[in-house]
Amino acid sequence: MIAFGRGGATPRAGLVSLAPGFGMTNRVVIDQHFRQRDRLGRLLTALAYNPFAVGLGLDEDTAAFIDGHDVLHVEGTGAITIVDASALEHSSMGHARTGSVICLTGIKLHILNKGSTYDLHLRQAAPPPGTQD
Repeated sequence: MIAFGRGGATPRAGLVSLAPGFGMTNRVVIDQHFRQRDRLGRLLTALAYNPFAVGLGLDEDTAAFIDGHDVLHVEGTGAITIVDASALEHSSMGHARTGSVICLTGIKLHILNKGSTYDLHLRQAAPPPGTQD
């Protein structure tokens, strides 16, 4: 889990400190007050350390419920940002100095609102029912 870190849109080495989570889910890094406090950079930094994980950025007044099939369901008035680093092609984290910008390529980003779902096993997002083009 993210123990603490600074805001900002750009991932930087040392921007975030991680600690063991609560054990409620596996392979997921969650950050809260996400867009309101500009925390994309720290979630990207956490995933640069742990590219096997899925990053969840929860906006205020928004929740992610994970069902028994590991499908995430979005509820609330804001959005959830999903950052999927499973296809990460390059990360400069291995040789970056503290404070330097991290280069990440191959990251997938989803913005999900109420009614949207995300399958954590298949790593597939779906919009709310009835809104697909």
